Amino acid sequence: MYALIKPFLQLTFLQKGPEDLPASALLLWLCAIAYLLVGLIVAVPFYPFQIAILQAGMEVGLLAGFTALLLQVRRVPERFVQTLTALLGVGIVLGLAMLPLVYSLRGAEAPDEIPVAVTVGYLVLLGWLLTAYGHVLRSALSLKTSAGGVALAVAYLMLAAVAGEILYAAVMQ
Repeated sequence: MYALIKPFLQLTFLQKGPEDLPASALLLWLCAIAYLLVGLIVAVPFYPFQIAILQAGMEVGLLAGFTALLLQVRRVPERFVQTLTALLGVGIVLGLAMLPLVYSLRGAEAPDEIPVAVTVGYLVLLGWLLTAYGHVLRSALSLKTSAGGVALAVAYLMLAAVAGEILYAAVMQ
């Protein structure tokens, strides 16, 4: 089991790149399913179950589309399976790490009810996610600097947040 998880931990700790993963459609599908499950578990405290499912599915589709577009623009679409697998794997690892923080927020109704340690922990993990996604994107897109990869990761995160809000508003009408 650890042999399956180890490459994703190494990606998360910036020790490996997406090129170190096998270009396996099966591994990609396993990661997509696991990412969906983790996304669902993270979303359930904040959204009704049906919206949480839609939210998790939208995130997988958006990440796949964003990744495909970037790779197509850089003319390296053959890197899609490894890149998306790496991004999903990093999302799974950090999503699992974020679960205790997410569930500690369940009862909080106002910002002043959220412990400082939870806020700091969440921000650290968010920064780590952006850094790890940036690392994967820098490598997959053959960018010269890490800043370019992190900027693309921030752009994806903003796109996902806006898409999530649009989805929520559309479903709640």
